[in-house]
Amino acid sequence: MKKDDLILTIESDEEENVLDTDEEDKDLNPEFNFKLDDEEEEIDVWNDELDKEKESNLKKAVDLDQIIKDKGGLQESEDEDELAMDGFGMGVEEEEEEEEEGKNNEEKDDNDRPVEDDMDEEQPDSESDDEEAINDFYESTETAETTTTNKTFESLNISRPLLKALHKLNFTKPTPIQSSTIPIALLGKDIVGGAQTGSGKTAAYLLPILERLIYKPSTSTKVIILTPTRELAIQVYEVGKKLGQFVNNLSFGLAVGGLNLRQQEQQLKSRPDIVIATPGRLIDHIRNSPSFSVEDIQVLVIDEADRMLEEGFQEELTEILQLIPKFKRQTLLFSATMNTKIQDLIQLSLQKPVRIMIDAPKTVATKLQQQFVRIRKREDLKPALLYQILKKLSSSGKIVVFVARKEAAHKLRIIMGLLGIKISELHGGLAQEQRLKNVSDFKSNKSNVLVCTDLAARGLDIKIEFVINHDMPKNFDIYLHRVGRTARAQREGTSISFVSDNSADRAIVKDAIKNGGKTLARNVDWNEIQKIQKTIESKQDLIDEVMLEEKQQKEILNAEMQLQKANNMLTHQDEILSKPKRTWFKSNNVDEKDKVLKQLTKKGKKVNSKKRKANEEKKERSYKKTKKDRSKKR
Repeated sequence: MKKDDLILTIESDEEENVLDTDEEDKDLNPEFNFKLDDEEEEIDVWNDELDKEKESNLKKAVDLDQIIKDKGGLQESEDEDELAMDGFGMGVEEEEEEEEEGKNNEEKDDNDRPVEDDMDEEQPDSESDDEEAINDFYESTETAETTTTNKTFESLNISRPLLKALHKLNFTKPTPIQSSTIPIALLGKDIVGGAQTGSGKTAAYLLPILERLIYKPSTSTKVIILTPTRELAIQVYEVGKKLGQFVNNLSFGLAVGGLNLRQQEQQLKSRPDIVIATPGRLIDHIRNSPSFSVEDIQVLVIDEADRMLEEGFQEELTEILQLIPKFKRQTLLFSATMNTKIQDLIQLSLQKPVRIMIDAPKTVATKLQQQFVRIRKREDLKPALLYQILKKLSSSGKIVVFVARKEAAHKLRIIMGLLGIKISELHGGLAQEQRLKNVSDFKSNKSNVLVCTDLAARGLDIKIEFVINHDMPKNFDIYLHRVGRTARAQREGTSISFVSDNSADRAIVKDAIKNGGKTLARNVDWNEIQKIQKTIESKQDLIDEVMLEEKQQKEILNAEMQLQKANNMLTHQDEILSKPKRTWFKSNNVDEKDKVLKQLTKKGKKVNSKKRKANEEKKERSYKKTKKDRSKKR
């Protein structure tokens, strides 16, 4: 095959200069064909370079692991009598017996079954609008339907620098959302995409954006990508850098809360081509960073719009949409759900968009083994059960443990640490720098167990071998999202769920059995679990001491920080006061209204009019007449 026979796309004569001549033959073999099999490697988005940058900016924080070490934890106990290590083992049968158990699952008696026969509860459907009422707003979807036939990235008219990056990242063929979205985005049309996390939507909007920027002079910021969380923003940032690694003079900027503001201002001052941001920090930079402007924005991406609205970013999104001219930009909006609020946002932000809806898979991966442990009324034994499982699996790969509350995640970290297992935690109760550090530790195998909440873990894309549902999710869709973090790209994976006897848990297990996949009842020696529980109970004083010492150290660090602020004010008062005050898009009038609203509430909860009147009458009745009042009446 000759060099001229290669598929070239837009302005092919200029494309030959994109790659160095010496590297062309070596890095992109003219005879190379993209694979068409299902195996696809995931991008390692939390790269070492970014981790080092974030670690250098870490604020001083309490070293919880050191506190636990001081109490005798984070070292595997060798006391076999105390922990009965020889008796450990979950009673899981050999592989052949497990397969038999899976096949004959419905013939088991109640003691072995993870689900009962009388579970008929259904999960409530999400709120949605009438399709006929909004059809006129969207452009015909015929174009979207015809583009799903694209089987390779070459057929999507993507330039050679991007094909070279895809080849290096082992991206073999486009996912459904990619094959549908990329051709329409290249036409410059607005898009509403319905796709779940993990469907490949990040590359679906990044590839046409990068294709568009290859032939644009880099004079100002052209693209803004909005994400609901900092972690997702960093992930998109890293994916973009990897996909655009062979595009000349391409630059990215990151504007997220919780990280160094001045460094971000300096980065934005260089006018990067693409800025990935969270809504609040983007507005902050637009209003308060003189060198940053959105006047030349050509593409706006709103990723996970449903989650942005769930987390209260509606006012921020409205402000951003008003600041970026609607008729100059292409807007790409992605959301896993399409409720009324999303439809309002779509009508506000997009012009005659094309709808591309990719149904979320309602079945688990074929190579996922789902194991269920029936807890019944043993909720208090779940930490002991978790410890036993972690001891068995700790050397087998990365493990993610899902819990319902951030307090539970933190307490499990302390309990496991005192029992000799190091785990990382990820939830909204941590400072942003600490969350990034914990993810970095998990990714680099400093800790191979991550305990987290659903919201905190959303958007993370790290190879995982085991998922443990310490607390069951609220519905089957969330369950699919959790267990879908393992057994990806035709790899094997295992999920282990602690199932109670409530109707919601049993309904999820019933759906899991109905929707395919290998399901097994994981047998447990509860006598051994009881022994571990006694050990945990014997360490309750240590657990309380660790939590108290952590609290005290946090207070000391906070006091030191306040003292440092005061010293800075004394030393650099003139310089600090001379800086212009940072402004926000909400006016003082709005702030006053918020204060009034807070005064009309009690402990953050709304007080209805009847209760408010009763409280006012009570205050009036509490006034006692004085001697002067009585004398006046006479």
